[in-house]
Amino acid sequence: MRRLFFVKGYYLLSPENKADMFVRISTFLLGLVLSLPVLGQELTLRGVIQDSLSGDPLIGATVAFPADKTGTLTQSDGSFSLPIETKGRTSFQIKFSYSGYSAQTLNLSQAQIETGPLNISLTPTGYTAEEIVITASKGFEQKQSDVTVSIAVVKPRSINLQATPNVDKVITQVPGVDNQDGQINIRGSSGYAYGVGSRVMVAMDGLPLLTGDAGQATLDLIPVDNIAQVEVMKGASSVLYGSAALGGVINVITADPGPEPRTSVRLRGGFYDTPANPALDWDGNKNALAGSAHIFHSRKIGTTDLTFQTDFIKDTGYRQHTDQEQFRGLLLTKFRPKNVQGLTIGLNASTRIDSSGQILYWRNYFPDTLMNVEGQDSVVGGALTPTTDAGGLRRQLSTYLAIDPSVKYLTPGGNMFWYRGRFLRNSNRNDTDQESRNFIFYNDFLYQTVLAEKINWVSGLTYTYGIANGDSLYGGSHPGTSLGIYTQLDGKFGKLNTSLGFRYETVKIDTLDRESRPVFRAGLNYEIRKGTNVRASFGQAFRVPTVAERYANTAGGGILIEPNPNIGSENGYSLEVGFRQGYRTRGPNRIQGYLDVAAFRMNYNNMIEFGIKEVNFVTPSFSSVNVSAARIDGIEITTLNEIQIGKNWSFLFSGGITLTDPTDLNAVAEEEQLDLTEFGPARTLSILEIARLLALLNDPALADRPQTLKYRSRHLIRASATAAYGPFAVTGNFRYRSFVESVDQFLFVVVEDLKAFRDMHPNGNRVLDLILSYDFNPTSTLSLTIDNINNEEYMVIPGLLAPQRKFTLQYLFRF
Repeated sequence: MRRLFFVKGYYLLSPENKADMFVRISTFLLGLVLSLPVLGQELTLRGVIQDSLSGDPLIGATVAFPADKTGTLTQSDGSFSLPIETKGRTSFQIKFSYSGYSAQTLNLSQAQIETGPLNISLTPTGYTAEEIVITASKGFEQKQSDVTVSIAVVKPRSINLQATPNVDKVITQVPGVDNQDGQINIRGSSGYAYGVGSRVMVAMDGLPLLTGDAGQATLDLIPVDNIAQVEVMKGASSVLYGSAALGGVINVITADPGPEPRTSVRLRGGFYDTPANPALDWDGNKNALAGSAHIFHSRKIGTTDLTFQTDFIKDTGYRQHTDQEQFRGLLLTKFRPKNVQGLTIGLNASTRIDSSGQILYWRNYFPDTLMNVEGQDSVVGGALTPTTDAGGLRRQLSTYLAIDPSVKYLTPGGNMFWYRGRFLRNSNRNDTDQESRNFIFYNDFLYQTVLAEKINWVSGLTYTYGIANGDSLYGGSHPGTSLGIYTQLDGKFGKLNTSLGFRYETVKIDTLDRESRPVFRAGLNYEIRKGTNVRASFGQAFRVPTVAERYANTAGGGILIEPNPNIGSENGYSLEVGFRQGYRTRGPNRIQGYLDVAAFRMNYNNMIEFGIKEVNFVTPSFSSVNVSAARIDGIEITTLNEIQIGKNWSFLFSGGITLTDPTDLNAVAEEEQLDLTEFGPARTLSILEIARLLALLNDPALADRPQTLKYRSRHLIRASATAAYGPFAVTGNFRYRSFVESVDQFLFVVVEDLKAFRDMHPNGNRVLDLILSYDFNPTSTLSLTIDNINNEEYMVIPGLLAPQRKFTLQYLFRF
């Protein structure tokens, strides 16, 4: 009788004798052993996904292998790498997809996969080229037009056109964003707070870049040679980003290495022109110089990504005694183990060492003070020379170190577990015995999944621990911790996008009572028709006072700051309704872009400002206090337009107008408003004037509470336009900032000629930059930048004049 055996898909007939059986089994086992390498062979699918019309890489596009339920996402340069087990198969069905683009499915043979990287082009389905953003959700990609809040995106092409070593110039060109001496302000959410307590969360790759003592954004840690994109989210954002996100979030996303190694060397050199008022030219026939050298390299080494950058920057300072020498270093690493698909382990490090001179405000505006300058008999001083008051000038050595560990695991089912940490340490040493040292360790544990194939759910936990040390500045050491849990649901139901989030955070600083606070956010976005969206959102936010705001005890330039440990947290909310219209034409001559209109309101309670604490003869002392209930209403109109004519001509225009009404709801009547504009610096007052000044400062019926919030401009205009023909491009940047109506009244008694300058410049400032660039070949670019080409004279903050016209030549070599 013959019996039938089934072994691993092979059929064997039982022989009549044992010898035949032994031969057949041996032959089968030998064939099985020889076939094992083929059955278990692993291939690696590599390639790049890009926009079929513009050629731009698509970041976060999906590459899926449905047969094994595996997949991956493209990196910042559009590249991808996906391991595939053959399992005896000769054909592999791969699906390529991206939000807002037509999906593409290919049946690839083993030979096609082994041959080399694929070049996949996807075609947009909407009316406009959609940017993909992650800041609004923290964990997954969304089309810019689908987000329920206003969000702006700056792409690498625009960043490269700016030809700048620092990201702050890039950020300041975004509509609604202002930069006052390093403090970022979105839609008037914050004015100037003397370098402490940012109301905008500045982050790199989603991790905060705010120092542990003053909450100051360390923008100089961010490299411009390796940015995938910058995302600016406007409005209260504390649900996902915690404290300091009252006004919004600026998230700089770094790029990952592509399939081919990249190296670049960038050299910059330039000089400052003579000021608009030649009498302010403190260095005579000399010109302040600025230069920098930048070296960048990124590559993939097997399963490891490696990025390295180092910068050397030197500036002799357009203001006297403000020379600067700076070193920056960056190392980014990612490792993807072959035996654990979907796992990525990262460790990044960045550092900055900065030696510079710092001044509080100018000596005077009118140049009537004689001073000696090396090589010259004498020149006149003025607004580019520092005050001689004690502490008004200091030499400072600042060091920053950030170490960022991360572990990211994407399960075969598409769920994501992600840990990100940042250890940020900074030290400030100076010659005025006001040193500080602090560190902050930020941890974020995030989980993301998809519910019912329609709702993206992000949940997480953040834990932060930090210590600020400053014996003379802060009176000792001050530890602090915070713990927050958050969750957010983002659903897409046909043409309707929804968002709902919640956060609960508890904070403890030093020995003070623990503060706890819940916050909510909700938003809707509806696509009326292709390219036309309306949105509405509501979000709550809060900000815990920094160590500097609680404990700072310092003096400089006639200003005394005293501690206030019991100051309370700020809180508020923002409302927004918006309309967005996208458009696109097809054919060889192509126009694409969008127009966005948003109306918004921001309400803040317990707003923190520095106010007069005590009057001691003619020198009042100040401390941070909760004084304001504020409301900021406004309208913002933004646009982006890309025009392609034939193969050679291209045009890019972006910009916007922001109109705001920043109101102090607890303002005093005009007749009760403290007015010190008639006084000059206290050191020059007569006895009678001093007596009048003291009477005003001690009068309980008067207060420095104007109706318009301090340090805000009602109108901001930002515009950037580029025209390119072949290898040649011309870029113009325009910035308008209306007159700052309200400043602290005590500054009129401290800063010489402040009232005179404000009276002479009542119309705000208009600044125009020009950039000319030429690509000699794909590896070499030469550019000339003229900043402030109209040589506008204006103040950054009271007593600090902005840079005059500056010429910079840059050479970029890529290989």
